[in-house]
Amino acid sequence: MQTSISSILLLGGLAGVPALTAIVVAFRMRPAKQSRTGVAAAVLPALLMLGLFYSLAIHMHQSLGAWPTSIGERGFPTGLITHGSIATNYFTILLLVSIFTWPVAFLLCALIRRWRVCVYYLGVYGFACLVCFGSMLLAPSQFLNWWWD
Repeated sequence: MQTSISSILLLGGLAGVPALTAIVVAFRMRPAKQSRTGVAAAVLPALLMLGLFYSLAIHMHQSLGAWPTSIGERGFPTGLITHGSIATNYFTILLLVSIFTWPVAFLLCALIRRWRVCVYYLGVYGFACLVCFGSMLLAPSQFLNWWWD
């Protein structure tokens, strides 16, 4: 288990360097007047993920009376299984968008002059996702072992 978390941190660190570079560029290109709606839309996906993740941890601990002792969902109540499916599916979508779509959108917006105003909001999105993923690592280790497996 320790190996999988270490490899996740390594991959996150390797992906984090270009992401942090892009975020710094985005904040340097900040428009004079930022849209509250744009900032909220950029931060919302990461906040929703964090809410789903930690609400699942609380739901799991309260439903089971302890952290899970085995991998999988055997013996879980139906509501907890549904909550877990929603959280893991949303996490998968957010991760795939962040890895594959976000860099392309960032580069296109940086290269096309009329779209450059969006670079800032994509930077806010990237920063929010990095903070979200980092905050997820602060969960109890027993829950993280279940989550990553």
